[in-house]
Amino acid sequence: MPDPRSPYFPDIRLLNPNRRLVWCSVALVLLCLTPIAYANQTASLWSRHHLFGDWGGIRPFLAAHGVKLGAVEQPVPSDVLGGGAKQGKAFAGLLTLSARVHLGRYTGIDGLSAYVSAWIVQGHGPTAYYVHSLSGLSYEEATDGARLGDAYLNWRAPHDVIHIKIGKFGIDENFDQNPAASMLVNSNFTYRNIMANNLPGGGPAYSYEGPGVMIAFQATRQLRLRGGLFSGDPLGQPLEGPAPPARDSNGLIFPLNTGALMIGEADYAYHLPGLGEGEVLAGGLYDTLSRPDLLYSVTGHSLAFNAIGLNVGTPRPDHGDYVIYAGDTQTLWHGRGSRRLRLFSRIAYAPPSHNLISLDVQGGIVLNGTFPGRSHDSAAFAISYDRISARKISLIRAENALGGADKPLPSAETDFELDYTARIAPWLTTTPDLQYILHPGGGIPDPEDRTKIEPNAVVAQMEFTIVF
Repeated sequence: MPDPRSPYFPDIRLLNPNRRLVWCSVALVLLCLTPIAYANQTASLWSRHHLFGDWGGIRPFLAAHGVKLGAVEQPVPSDVLGGGAKQGKAFAGLLTLSARVHLGRYTGIDGLSAYVSAWIVQGHGPTAYYVHSLSGLSYEEATDGARLGDAYLNWRAPHDVIHIKIGKFGIDENFDQNPAASMLVNSNFTYRNIMANNLPGGGPAYSYEGPGVMIAFQATRQLRLRGGLFSGDPLGQPLEGPAPPARDSNGLIFPLNTGALMIGEADYAYHLPGLGEGEVLAGGLYDTLSRPDLLYSVTGHSLAFNAIGLNVGTPRPDHGDYVIYAGDTQTLWHGRGSRRLRLFSRIAYAPPSHNLISLDVQGGIVLNGTFPGRSHDSAAFAISYDRISARKISLIRAENALGGADKPLPSAETDFELDYTARIAPWLTTTPDLQYILHPGGGIPDPEDRTKIEPNAVVAQMEFTIVF
């Protein structure tokens, strides 16, 4: 199934967003004002690393036995200020509960650990309901409900020369990483649209991970190699059918008979005199599952004939799918401590025959340690460009010619994002975020006038991260 964030397959289920926003905001305030009965009273509220301190001694006791528990809430209230299908307020939230057990102390295998997490997604953001953009306007947006996140065994050799992970996890955790842009709110900078909108089930990534294995090898001091093998569809087959929530609402399925997704990557660390450290990466993935062609039917005719009532059959299955990608992060300036200015760029390509997005290009600049005395703050500005495949455009052009319709031809979506992350306390950060979406969905029809493209959107958000 396509990613539910896609404007072509929208998950339009926003239940009274204003009420959600009010209640979630009230809950957040009450949570912060709740007497912390189990907190370490010797530590100031604003200097401790966790809102609830050491849980009355429970946290250090568990740590002494190799167990680390985590609880992080990320609420994101938002407001579509202009454009899009319509304007309004929305709320999305993500609570991540996790446990990591260091098994080395019990098994004698140094570097062995187990990790499990659960996601509790709250509300619905503005992406599918208001803006219909290709990108998730915040990474936290997903179908609401509780589900299993990660569940895997992890082993690291001394000095991290070899890293092996096996279980249920996502390719967005270890592949195509872009650490300079990690503070950006738009999901495209964390997990590319060209994967989330094209791959079966959205690919193994948040919010539906897939069973798989990953092996990383530090070949030299500068070169690191990674390879992974995952289920071809984290939601299981068939590709057509119920929406993702009905197929894996709790994240507990481990499909092992739905093809295979293979991914490989190499990253190389370098240093440019006069500038600083940099890292370039290149990789690619291949999914063995067939995907429906965007233009031709099983009979070889254009699918455009279906739009005028001439049934030419279902889309032709195109065997296999791939994405190739590359990226670079370069330090432009390094000040005292952690202060530095970095530039990043990324590009990815997928075949246009059966992929909605055929080209993804990104770039941005990030300043860490924005001001003296604010070493943990960051500011960023980034742009992403996602081009709609030529075959999708050809289909709409053919439908217009056959049916006399006047649908606008899609082209590409371009997103601009500006944000600032401020650490209020070790357990609390805030990220005010402003995004401008040029041609949402690549230029899909405006619901108010199907002969025009949907208006460009302006979206303001505030992402909070609260570590309990």
